[in-house]
Amino acid sequence: MLVGLLAVLVYSNSLGGEFVFDDTDQITQNQSIRSWGNVGHAFTTSVWSFRDQAEPGTPPPLPYYRPLFTVLLTVEYHLFGLWPQGWHLVSLALHVACSIGVFYLLLLLSGQRIVAGGAALLFAVHPVHAESVCWVSGLTDPLFSIFFIGSLCFYLRARESAATSKRSSESGINRTSMTWSLVLFVLAAYSKETALSLIVMVFGLELIKSAGSTSSRLSSAARAAIPYLLASLLYLIPRYLVLKEMMFRNPQAVDRPAIQSLLTLPFVICSYLLHLIWPVGLSVTYGTHFITRAGALAFLIPALVIAVTVASLIYWRARVPRYVWPGLLLVLVPLIPVLNLSQISREEYLVFDHYLYLPVAGFAFLLSSVLLGAKRLPASRITVAVLLLAAAIVVSVRGNTVWASSEALWSNAARVCPSYWAPQYNAGVSLLESGDVAGARERLESAAAMKPDEAVVFDALGRVYARLGDRPAATRSFKRALTLQPDLFEAHNNLGTVYFEAADYQTAANCFEQALRLKASAVASRYNLALCYLRLGKAERAAVELERVVASGSDAEACYELGIAYEQAGQAMRAGDAFRRGLELAGEGEVAERIKQALSRLHGK
Repeated sequence: MLVGLLAVLVYSNSLGGEFVFDDTDQITQNQSIRSWGNVGHAFTTSVWSFRDQAEPGTPPPLPYYRPLFTVLLTVEYHLFGLWPQGWHLVSLALHVACSIGVFYLLLLLSGQRIVAGGAALLFAVHPVHAESVCWVSGLTDPLFSIFFIGSLCFYLRARESAATSKRSSESGINRTSMTWSLVLFVLAAYSKETALSLIVMVFGLELIKSAGSTSSRLSSAARAAIPYLLASLLYLIPRYLVLKEMMFRNPQAVDRPAIQSLLTLPFVICSYLLHLIWPVGLSVTYGTHFITRAGALAFLIPALVIAVTVASLIYWRARVPRYVWPGLLLVLVPLIPVLNLSQISREEYLVFDHYLYLPVAGFAFLLSSVLLGAKRLPASRITVAVLLLAAAIVVSVRGNTVWASSEALWSNAARVCPSYWAPQYNAGVSLLESGDVAGARERLESAAAMKPDEAVVFDALGRVYARLGDRPAATRSFKRALTLQPDLFEAHNNLGTVYFEAADYQTAANCFEQALRLKASAVASRYNLALCYLRLGKAERAAVELERVVASGSDAEACYELGIAYEQAGQAMRAGDAFRRGLELAGEGEVAERIKQALSRLHGK
């Protein structure tokens, strides 16, 4: 109860957060989750299958097969719609369940209630969890961790019962507990592929806990892992049938020399360990880069730290406390799947803190064992433990606010990485969308100075100048974006808007025509093109475009403009039909009044 209550209190301020980062794609713009048919569809498609019909130029979707995650998104949408607080409540509930599960798991590992309790309390409030708890799309980690922790608990119970109970199978494992362990393992895999690391976890725990010679321990560990290896086929086979590949292959990954991944690996590992130990200044991105030289300090220092640590553990292995080995397994094994750096699509995201969700349990176990594992606890150790817990609570409560909105998220990233252009750009876009045009201008001009060859920065900067009424500056900025990236749809569309407002309808039409060649489904661009044609006296061409706009959705304004186009083209009957349809859609208001006046004018003719 204490663990669950503390988790709720510390992360309760996440409930006021908005949808941020990938939530826009995964939730607000994902039409698939709005149908209950998506529940069955989740098992026969990838997570990002709703993007299969994306416009040309959109990066190919990542090949993730996570049916239970997709099912949960569908259920949550039908429960809460796009009310973000409901989604955050589910994420918080998952975290509470995981925190309680960590207590029972570590109690089975250590046999000490105070150690397990202290570790579970630290797990519940650790600041690095903000990314997994406060970011709705980050719930994949708490989701798979619930099943992962449960599977390990049943495995440890089965192993424990084998030594004391006569109701065991021929292999010495209690069948009921083993069955539940395997079932939860498969559910964990269906939530996130990282759960397959449990096979390595079981092998490692068995190797640590079994007695005898090295060969007999290895044999025992292999026998313990085999059932999980076989059970993994229940996930891997459907995954292969859906994705058509067994190994994860990122279609967005850049082809880099393998040596770069190897040189960068020590830095990534040490970064994760540092964030566990000192979870301050966390961010959604750290502006990381691949290391290209063996002589770089970014490689030498982390590699030296890892080498010294491993050598020390091996050299003093006889003196290393027994709790260290399972603790290290809990820290390192869940990280194995994310250390395949060759499949990273963007080097700025080499480190993602939500991957540390489960490893926090191992770190908390090690720290709690050091402070609270003695038979006689001096007051000084208890004081240190309480102070560390209090510090974690304070940092977490403050850190959760970073994920409250896109503006807060990217403003924090810009503070953490002041020399990296992307957070400045994203912060600027967020400020622009929230109405802070002056703040957006400052951020985006900084991003442009840092990254003068990035088209999207100048496109966003053009939008800022347009909002400020500086059309010449907006025009220059949009043209700069198109010089850098001629196929940037947004810049063509935005430049057309500037020319339209300046009454240069022919140039505006040219811009909208180019935008539609890049993105034919852009209804707003087509509507704007039709207005240009109307202003240029090309009523028949305007009618053609407006017919397509009206066909794509019910829009009273579009029906009104279509009626105007028909009227100017001399097609009074079709104009009347368009006006009447628009009046049905408009109900009451300014548009309805304009349509009524148009109908009266038409009848007068």
